[in-house]
Amino acid sequence: MKQFDDRIIDRTNKFYLEMSRKVLTVREYEIMHKLLIEKKTSNEVSELYGLTNERIRQIYQDTFRKVKNVTGVLDDIDHYKKVLTELKKKCSEAEGGIMGKHDNATVPDLEKLLNECNFPFSKRMYSFFELLEVNTIGELSVITLKEFNCLRGFKSQLKKELIAFIEFENIENLFDGFQEWKDN
Repeated sequence: MKQFDDRIIDRTNKFYLEMSRKVLTVREYEIMHKLLIEKKTSNEVSELYGLTNERIRQIYQDTFRKVKNVTGVLDDIDHYKKVLTELKKKCSEAEGGIMGKHDNATVPDLEKLLNECNFPFSKRMYSFFELLEVNTIGELSVITLKEFNCLRGFKSQLKKELIAFIEFENIENLFDGFQEWKDN
């Protein structure tokens, strides 16, 4: 059981270290990699870098704080996106549902062809659209998000890509329950 727990901890450390790579300096990343992945002691790492053991501990703590702050910012962004979605929904309801009811007369973007969008779709996504015989944003918005989960071939990569496209085009309001679907 201990060996299984160690493997989970190792995978988690590796995952978080890779996720943090963009916010860490090269040196911080290397030190953390040696400590967490290569399982070197702080004494061994301090000798490798010519630093004191105390300085290695400080770098470890500073790196942890930096990653924690970035994670907090990402959580805040998600929170404010949810708040924005709720506000848009309330505004559209207050205006008589103009934004909520999307017919061709009220939302001109519905006629926009998917292959003319600036979003860099993968070949897999283009093939998926072709399979569904979907050519425009309007045709795409007719399909409920829950239906996508039931479609053969619609896996996590395509879901991520569809979420990114919807957010890129800022058309979340065309898809009922978008935020909940995205979070699940």
